[in-house]
Amino acid sequence: MKREVLIYKALSCEWRIKLLEELSGTTKCSCELDHLFPVDKTTLSRHIKMLVDCGLLRETKNGTRKELCISDERILDVIKLVKDIASTGE
Repeated sequence: MKREVLIYKALSCEWRIKLLEELSGTTKCSCELDHLFPVDKTTLSRHIKMLVDCGLLRETKNGTRKELCISDERILDVIKLVKDIASTGE
């Protein structure tokens, strides 16, 4: 599947969008995100994996910690643009 399609697919889920927004301009350990999202840890891991696999998130291991950051902050501009378009259609 083309990377472009994978990115669109990744952005089709509200939880993954929230993950990207939470990581805006920062790096966090995946364990720091657990309490922010009321979903099972395995579900959160699956969402993170999809964002990593399509290249929107970068994951680096630091000892036992998995640190996450956005690969290209322009994705946040895309999210904002879509939110703006969606709000004008109401």
